[in-house]
Amino acid sequence: MWIALAVLLMAIMLGAAGQICLKFGLGKLGSQTPFVVVTAMFRNWYVLAGFVAYGVSSLMYLFVLSRLDVSYAYPFVAINYVFVTFLAWLILKETVPALRLVGLAIICIGVLVLSASYKAPQPSPGGSLDTASLERPINQG
Repeated sequence: MWIALAVLLMAIMLGAAGQICLKFGLGKLGSQTPFVVVTAMFRNWYVLAGFVAYGVSSLMYLFVLSRLDVSYAYPFVAINYVFVTFLAWLILKETVPALRLVGLAIICIGVLVLSASYKAPQPSPGGSLDTASLERPINQG
């Protein structure tokens, strides 16, 4: 589980870096037509780097999904809001109002509560993993 969480954190940080690269690269273009923006990924290294970062981040997230429940892993992606805001403040010199900081703190608290909900599958008395405990009935309701 710890390896999956470490990869998840790296994927989230890489996604945040990709977002900053996209914003920085598009900021160099100024206000342009959608065609210019789309073609920028082939001409602007920052935009290209942003897309590559997102691609690698997605591949890392696939690794995570193969090891953790999606209902546990996906809410961690909310940490991306915190990283992006911090990087936007640090690199892009954006201002971050107090109310936005409160919202980010609430997100962090939510992720901490979520992380406390993890329960590892328990081995059966014979020593092997009880796969029946991993199966969840689908609500027919």
